[in-house]
Amino acid sequence: MDPVTAGALVTAVNAAASGAGGEAGRRALESFGALVRRVLRRGEGEPAGEPEPVAIPYDDGDRLRQLADLLVERARRDPEFGRDLAAWMREHGEPAGAAGAVHNSVSGDARITGPVIQGRDFHGPINFG
Repeated sequence: MDPVTAGALVTAVNAAASGAGGEAGRRALESFGALVRRVLRRGEGEPAGEPEPVAIPYDDGDRLRQLADLLVERARRDPEFGRDLAAWMREHGEPAGAAGAVHNSVSGDARITGPVIQGRDFHGPINFG
């Protein structure tokens, strides 16, 4: 498998964060938080009980990129962590060759009562009316 890149990791975390209201997004961020804790924890073992929450800076592009760089570097030096990070990317990142692909959907119990715009890279104004 190709190594995980910081850019792909940032994209996957942002996608998970934007879907965090749903079960899949919540699970993705929880499992990502567990990976981050492995890199940032101070001691050798995690304390008993509930793990400490990790504040993922998905709303701060520079800090998220720094975190991604740190994780990618750790994955390069630690093969076990690298496998786990790659597994997270396989589950929550974009499939190989899908960079830039758009997959819009409205599903589940969604009730649409007005216009919906789905797409990617909008430029210029969008008007309804």
